[in-house]
Amino acid sequence: AGAALASGGASMALLTLVAIYTRLRADVIASGEAWLPEEAVIELTPGNMQFVTLLLSAVTVAWAVQALHDDDRLHAYMALGITLVLGAAFINGAAYFWQQSMLGAAGSVPGLLIFTITGLHVAMVGAGMLFLAVMAFRALGGQLTGRGAEGMTAAALYWYVTTGAYAVVWFAITVTK
Repeated sequence: AGAALASGGASMALLTLVAIYTRLRADVIASGEAWLPEEAVIELTPGNMQFVTLLLSAVTVAWAVQALHDDDRLHAYMALGITLVLGAAFINGAAYFWQQSMLGAAGSVPGLLIFTITGLHVAMVGAGMLFLAVMAFRALGGQLTGRGAEGMTAAALYWYVTTGAYAVVWFAITVTK
């Protein structure tokens, strides 16, 4: 229940920011002005790769949960390791996006919102990685096996919500710009 509450709270904060972003963007575009500054570069490739990376990590998290339920700790460790690497790759992709976007957080309202939204999502991914790492250490200690793998299921729930929240961020910022 705690993981569901944390997942819901974090995603609602993020989705509220996305709603503000889309509303302001719609208002500016309706007035006939350009939403993004001329120097802004928001390419599809970095966001798409981040999205694919999180989708792949959702599969590896499911693999880890199933492996722990089957008392297969070797495969659980492999799945958790791959998931953590994919999470780090997502964060690296976000840093690349920030660097390539040519937006400054202080330069414009769109830049500030884009940095805030993507930064909050990176924080969500970081928290998810920490949650998964703690569960990996618990599994290493033999605490998460068979029917007692609820902690890993909770971590997976948080990871799935984080992945779903990125789908909204990806569409609002990367696709529709």
